[in-house]
Amino acid sequence: MPQVNYAEDIVPLSSFRADVTRLMSQTRKTHRPIVITQNGRAANVFLDVSDYQQLVDKLDLMMDIYKGEQDIAAGRTHSTDDVRRAVAADLGNRT
Repeated sequence: MPQVNYAEDIVPLSSFRADVTRLMSQTRKTHRPIVITQNGRAANVFLDVSDYQQLVDKLDLMMDIYKGEQDIAAGRTHSTDDVRRAVAADLGNRT
């Protein structure tokens, strides 16, 4: 996802409300999030749903990698031969 363009992508809540349709088109076209401010402070981030889904998918993958690394560090691993035997046994039980 591209970086926020500080000149175009930070808008006060009142402007967001008044121009939401254009801002929806902008996020869809540029793939940049819109930072919505309230009382001069960042309050929310608005982004296209496909970009949001990509972020969620990446976070899920990163969490899986992190959990795997923790399993390795804790010694919760299996040898390739053990995995092959378990898979073969599972496949054999299905037929």
